[in-house]
Amino acid sequence: MELTALLVDDEAPARDELRYLLEAYPEIKVVGEASSGQEAVEKALELAPDVVFLDIKLWDMDGFEIARRIFEKGKAPFIIFATAYDEYAVKAFEINAVDYILKPFSQERLGRAIERVLNIFKNERQREEVLKIAEYLKANEKPSCNKLSFWKNDRIYLICPEDICYCVAVEKGSVVKTKQGEFNTAYTLSELEEKINSPNFFRVHKSYLVNLDKVKEIIPWFNGTFILSIQGYEKDEVPVSRRQAKELRKLFDI
Repeated sequence: MELTALLVDDEAPARDELRYLLEAYPEIKVVGEASSGQEAVEKALELAPDVVFLDIKLWDMDGFEIARRIFEKGKAPFIIFATAYDEYAVKAFEINAVDYILKPFSQERLGRAIERVLNIFKNERQREEVLKIAEYLKANEKPSCNKLSFWKNDRIYLICPEDICYCVAVEKGSVVKTKQGEFNTAYTLSELEEKINSPNFFRVHKSYLVNLDKVKEIIPWFNGTFILSIQGYEKDEVPVSRRQAKELRKLFDI
């Protein structure tokens, strides 16, 4: 028996360590890695791994959101949370994750996790129990709002997500730049991303969230990065980090 595995962690050394430790188990074949939540979902759909070793906290979304997005796309891999944060263990087991291993990984602890997933894979009834994670994530999915509300000049403006051009982080929240103007909000970019809940929005930089439909031009910049020109805000320069430049190339096939 051989199970395929996807490693998801935004730190390359952590992925390297896990890959090295997994070499001791011929039953597990690593078929891919992902360094962001968005990449993890894409790789899970492309590779259809049997097991996903999933970090809890990535820079663009948390592990539970990643799992939800994978399952809502019709895939149902086993989930093993592999993380440095033990405060999420209870939640992980509440949704029937196969296991929860803490960094730094030990060969012994990893071995127990692999033994567990192999046993479950052989037992169809147990497998059905584990796959209840999909039902849990779907049942607990937060409904997305059709419009977002922002205060400005003592009025509340209701903005459709598709009218948002981009968002930029500031000291006490963020600025949302839309077709209707700019709005200051206390929401962080991560909170806005969750509220918008759309694949059209991409975190091009830790301080910038962009509506891909509003990207007018992609300008090559230093060290393999880019500057984006956004419709309606052509005078603004929206940077793309080196980490996200690779993902941007994939999205626009450049």
